[in-house]
Amino acid sequence: MTQGETANMPPSTRTLLAIAFAISSGSNQLGTCVAFNTHYNDNSRVHNNRRLQLHAQLKLNFDNSNSDPSLPPPSVLCIGEALFDSLPTGIYLGGAPTNVAVHLASLFASSSQSTDPTVAVAACLGKDQLGKDAHRRLSTKGVRVDYIQFHHEWETGMSTAIIDEDGDATYEFNTPAAWDGLSLEERLSGLMQHRKVQPSTQVFVMGTIAGRLKNDQGATSFATLKTIRNKAPEGSVVLDVNLRSPWYTPESVLELAKGTRDETSNFSEEGRPKELALLKLNEEELCILEQWCGLKDTSSGDNYGGDALRGSVLRERMELLSKALNTKRVCVTRGKDGAALFCKGISGDAEFYENLGYNFTVNNDSDTVGAGDAFLAALVASLFIQGDSSEIALERACALGGYVAGCRGATPEHRDAPENLKSVFSLKPR
Repeated sequence: MTQGETANMPPSTRTLLAIAFAISSGSNQLGTCVAFNTHYNDNSRVHNNRRLQLHAQLKLNFDNSNSDPSLPPPSVLCIGEALFDSLPTGIYLGGAPTNVAVHLASLFASSSQSTDPTVAVAACLGKDQLGKDAHRRLSTKGVRVDYIQFHHEWETGMSTAIIDEDGDATYEFNTPAAWDGLSLEERLSGLMQHRKVQPSTQVFVMGTIAGRLKNDQGATSFATLKTIRNKAPEGSVVLDVNLRSPWYTPESVLELAKGTRDETSNFSEEGRPKELALLKLNEEELCILEQWCGLKDTSSGDNYGGDALRGSVLRERMELLSKALNTKRVCVTRGKDGAALFCKGISGDAEFYENLGYNFTVNNDSDTVGAGDAFLAALVASLFIQGDSSEIALERACALGGYVAGCRGATPEHRDAPENLKSVFSLKPR
């Protein structure tokens, strides 16, 4: 197809054609696609013919029996959205939990552990070509897909990312999309058993975006997230705060963070909301959640007489937030300035570490999309699977996040990282 033939197509159709072109290439990561900056004429015969041909090519049949009951539970389950990101440089498989899972799979593949840990994604895709392609790509990347669901009506999610001059992105989503319809299937529910069942899932990673619709328009993802948050074993849930306006409310985010009383629990702590293992958020989200929790405004540092994002000031802020939000650990990312990790102590002595991050250059070929997801993947793998110290885990996370921030797309190959970074984030004894 020539650029002349696409000159009168609307953005949605141009995106669809770009996706089809990328899928046909067969690469593991959707690559650069042709951009068409044109206007739409609805009377275009070429447009109508091409659209019909394309939709005919996208028809397929699905076998929804993805589950293999003989497989052991995954070491880590990432729950939430799986969608395609339309970036200026191309179309990429994404969604925060999906990106985390892909990075975890890469980290596990290079792990030196005697028993290989595994990661699975629990997400809902559409019964369309994009859903089929997402399923294939995840499997190719080493991510288990036996908890993937297919929605009977809604299409696979798409987001359009707008990148600013600093490489940061804002997003627009198609709504509703298949990822809004994740349900609590029996096999998924079965993972939330006490750790007396061995082997068991050690970590449940979820974000706040998948709950964007709550119960509106028939969405079920928020209810699924909430149930997993409340019923998963104590200290096994990692919550990644991603505030994408207008797709959140203070009530829904705080409900996932704090948890709610579980009257059906069989544990000795019956009725008490279970503590999060980790809450991750960035510096802007820290200020917002502090306000929601009624904590003092520390965004300028004036209330503490110092830099609000460093040292003892930041430590106090994170400690207060950990108490307000029922979490053992709080991690605050600061972009190019690295990150900080706070952890409650067993006997009252808390841990606090800062890492100034790794330098990266934002240029025309890079963006920061997925850097936070890569950071979280390394932090989870190092802290909860490898059992590293908080200080080492934070260093690994900053190294992988810094590498991804300097690349194009959210899930670049780990093997292509500079050796000085790869030697830090790889899961090998130190």
